[in-house]
Amino acid sequence: KIEQLTRENEYQSLLLEQNDQIGRQNRELLQVNEELRQFAYVASHDLKEPLRGIHNYSSFLIEDYGTVLGEDGVDKLNTLMRLTQRMEDLISSLLHYSRLGRANLQIDRVDLNTLVGSVIDLINMSQPETSENVEIQVVRSLPTITCDHVQVTELFTNLVTNSVKYNDKVQKQIEIGYLSSQQVAEALRKKAIAPSDITPERIEDTVSAPIFYVRDNGIGIREKHLESIFRIFKRLHPPKRFGGGTGAGLTIAKKIVERHSGLLWVSSVFGEGTTFYFTLEASDER
Repeated sequence: KIEQLTRENEYQSLLLEQNDQIGRQNRELLQVNEELRQFAYVASHDLKEPLRGIHNYSSFLIEDYGTVLGEDGVDKLNTLMRLTQRMEDLISSLLHYSRLGRANLQIDRVDLNTLVGSVIDLINMSQPETSENVEIQVVRSLPTITCDHVQVTELFTNLVTNSVKYNDKVQKQIEIGYLSSQQVAEALRKKAIAPSDITPERIEDTVSAPIFYVRDNGIGIREKHLESIFRIFKRLHPPKRFGGGTGAGLTIAKKIVERHSGLLWVSSVFGEGTTFYFTLEASDER
């Protein structure tokens, strides 16, 4: 008995030591993450001023010395201005992403029908020339949930905008909806809503709320790219193709979902369309 008690005490001591070590490592990781967010914020903020200076001086040179520089010189300065604008857009996206991790969630009860309706109106107004060829349909009444209104508005805006942008069909179709608990159970059983990196068991264990989705009939995503699309500034196409952009939209969308203690994943068939699934389970503590 004495030997058994001794072994149990040694085992408990080992567990306590390991717990303390894990706790220290977690605290160190949190500190490193906070320092990285601080660095991203400061670096992004401070880099924008010299970039604006380069852009403005290039513009002044074109205005004041365009005839002296000649066509080739003016073309080079115009290229420099486009590059500085591109860099400023990337920095703005990085700055916005760093702020997402720092800002407290403003939790409230939000009617998603009103929120999504505003998103659709804004997208239609911002692209009036293409709105006739875009059909955005909310398949049934959406629930009222607890979330941060501003961040979830940005989430839906990013996903729906992507569905419109990465679509080469004559008639672009976007569907917004959610799965009921019965539909979730059936889809999990058929493994119809879980890609390889998120198992049905993990979704089932995590989800205590509806699974929302944004589905389109666009260009789709090759299977080998399904995981990389959420990396910041990761683009699968040249910058000028499909309307440009910085490649930060899906990274920001994923961050918003994670801050609401949810999951975001994608299912896609190349050439046929893409569906983004996500859950939102807001918490004041995050």
